[in-house]
Amino acid sequence: MRNLGFISSLSKQFLVGLVALAMAACADAPTAPSAVPPAAQVPEFAQQPPPVPPRDVTAPPGALGVTRFVAFGDSITYGTLSSFDGRFLFDVPSHSYPARLELGLDTHHGPQSFVVGNQGNPGETVTATATFARYQNVLLSQRPQAVLLLEGVNDLNIAVSQPAISSALGQMLDYSTFRGMPVLIATMPRIYDTSTTDRPDERIVPFNDEVRRLASTRPNVHVVDLYAAFGTDRSLVGGDGLHPTPEGYDVMAATFLAAIERAFPVTRTVLQ
Repeated sequence: MRNLGFISSLSKQFLVGLVALAMAACADAPTAPSAVPPAAQVPEFAQQPPPVPPRDVTAPPGALGVTRFVAFGDSITYGTLSSFDGRFLFDVPSHSYPARLELGLDTHHGPQSFVVGNQGNPGETVTATATFARYQNVLLSQRPQAVLLLEGVNDLNIAVSQPAISSALGQMLDYSTFRGMPVLIATMPRIYDTSTTDRPDERIVPFNDEVRRLASTRPNVHVVDLYAAFGTDRSLVGGDGLHPTPEGYDVMAATFLAAIERAFPVTRTVLQ
């Protein structure tokens, strides 16, 4: 019996110890929810609207006879930007030349309202069979009043021959003009060797000569001379030596705007 009493005494002491520990834990327990630490702050990059391209002519703007355009081309039409070192590409169609051109047309030629559909397809080559099929589908589905065309640099970069590029561009021009759609075809701005950052690619000069020849032999085809507009200003082309900078896209939009104003003015005749 004495052993049982001793065990009972130990049990009571053990229970008392457990109660004491529990009371101590309760004393340390929080009486209110713990404060939630603030979330990590992720920097936000402001998405500024594309700037209105300037008008390159001093004459006051007048009414235009064409208001619906399709801009057809590759990543330069789509609105791709490159990092300063050319290692990264960013697609920003809201800041592309078609978006800026549409804004400029609406601003400078209101109250007319304009549409410039962006049909840029990054990586596209003009000599691919799928490109002409896409061109046909776009024109048939969107029925633009005029086409803005800039294609061929990707073909140059994979060493496609100039005659093959010219044939593909000519096929596009003939398809459009046969259906009563004028074309504004652009020369290619200077592109650069990214290893030196300032040496221009000499293949652009004969390419642009061929663009001008194609336009001169067809009715309702107008040249938009981006090569002359960019000049030798290296800051208008990004770090990859190919895609324009935001300032370069502004120049593109302004140059297309001036070409449209020259090609499609509305003339009024006063009847006596």
